[in-house]
Amino acid sequence: MKQSPRDAFETIGKVGDFSWMENFDFSQLTVEQRNAINNIADISVKDLKGELGFDWLTKRTPISSEELQVDVTTFKSLMNFIAYNFYKNKEAYKQTRDKTIANYNPKEIKADGEEKFNEQLSSSPLGLSFIETIKAVLAQTGLSSSDSATVYYMSYMMLDLFGVNKEARKKVKFQNMQADCCHSFFGSYCDCIVSDDEGLRLKSKTLYKLFNFDTKVYSIDEFIEKFEEAINTNKKSAREYFDEVIDDYIARQVSKIETTPEHTLTYLNTSNKYFGYFNCMIERISSDETIIILHKNNDLNQPILAREIEIIVNRMVKAFNDMGANFTLFNETVELPQLKTDNWYRTLMLKDADICLTKFKDTPMLCLWIKLKQPILETPN
Repeated sequence: MKQSPRDAFETIGKVGDFSWMENFDFSQLTVEQRNAINNIADISVKDLKGELGFDWLTKRTPISSEELQVDVTTFKSLMNFIAYNFYKNKEAYKQTRDKTIANYNPKEIKADGEEKFNEQLSSSPLGLSFIETIKAVLAQTGLSSSDSATVYYMSYMMLDLFGVNKEARKKVKFQNMQADCCHSFFGSYCDCIVSDDEGLRLKSKTLYKLFNFDTKVYSIDEFIEKFEEAINTNKKSAREYFDEVIDDYIARQVSKIETTPEHTLTYLNTSNKYFGYFNCMIERISSDETIIILHKNNDLNQPILAREIEIIVNRMVKAFNDMGANFTLFNETVELPQLKTDNWYRTLMLKDADICLTKFKDTPMLCLWIKLKQPILETPN
């Protein structure tokens, strides 16, 4: 589960900026931050002295202390050393990556956008999968596994460091990769990310699949094709949209079933994006009614913008009005206050079903409720 975009953004500083060290008040550090400084300093110094064992990720005991075990002057010197070697000395990171791949991924297992590399890495000398390696690094450095931005940053950088999705040696720059990581992370809150950077696209595809994010990754040419496809999709009639819903509903490719005292919830796989937006379907059956619920995705922390709601409302208004309804376009003055108080909905009564477009309470998710007045028994002509 990801943090909200704003919470995540507030944890990220400017890439490559170490000016904060000059006036930083170390007395204001949290316990976690002290532990992170203690562990990072200890690991770095031991590595420089050649005292860091090959299996330190699994054998070293992380430092846990409420007090700083390194003085401020030493810490600043260490940060300046790291800043120089990873931002100014272009060869230092390349040499570090060469050493890491030789030690921990000598078979050079690749991801190629697939998830199987995660378990394949268990056969490496360290004996840890990719996710287990991420958890071990977080534990060793004293960083929180609940901070999604930190976890993603660690994962993105390690894809390159371990050679799973590595940048070409000639052009790889540590600072550029950090910036790409930030773009990739915040792209995971969007429908798609478009880039002409092949390295960013490949790493993003790998992590989005690994972490089960719905965001699509496109090159510019691929996006142009998808854009034209979206334009054509948005021109469909309401009848065509509902035919897509009914086709998937009848196909009944069940992914899971949940039962409560009041309802049976059946989650169905979808092959369409209804109204160019909804891509998830749930059948909710109770003793007296059957309702089909369409929504966009299962990521409850994906933000939803008023502009996004306006676009979908107006798209559906046009489709429904073309078949004789009398819907009005989105009215920001009237409907924004309703959205903020979770008291917003649009309804339409049809011959075979009642339709309600609304938003889940306390959840940033637009959904379309279709209350069936009679069972759907066969595919429509």
